Amino acid sequence: MLGDRGALQDLMDMLELDSSGHLDGPGGAILKKLQQESNRAWFNPKDPILYLLEAIMVLSDIQHDLLACSVEKRILLQQQELVRSILEPNFRYPWSIPFTLKPELLAPLQSEGLAITYGLLEECGLRMELDNPRSTWDLEAKMPLSALYGTLSLLQQLAEA
Repeated sequence: MLGDRGALQDLMDMLELDSSGHLDGPGGAILKKLQQESNRAWFNPKDPILYLLEAIMVLSDIQHDLLACSVEKRILLQQQELVRSILEPNFRYPWSIPFTLKPELLAPLQSEGLAITYGLLEECGLRMELDNPRSTWDLEAKMPLSALYGTLSLLQQLAEA
């Protein structure tokens, strides 16, 4: 479904219209799962779900393809932890600063998984090199990285369902 922006948009439209209509295909399956999960929540689940779907829509087609590969390789959790390790210490900085990725977060990704992950990060605006865990925080990467983190979190939750 990551490669089908129309299906994602249909799912968002259904949620925005507060429609209880029937949605076929993967969108319907995802909506059903999210609604089941939301029945246990004390807040209106529609807003965070819409936010996460909008985050998915913000990502590039290249990132959608890379995320589909991540789902297949079952590396979403490792990627989520890595993106969080970038965002948490750097989020508040409005200037460029160097940072180093934690080796213990890179190790489980291995060669192809590492290339996929670096591709996701590069699409967010970070300059990454496969043989070098160092990069520079760029304020322009803040929003795309946040969208990527939200998307990884949602996909990981769906993968565990």
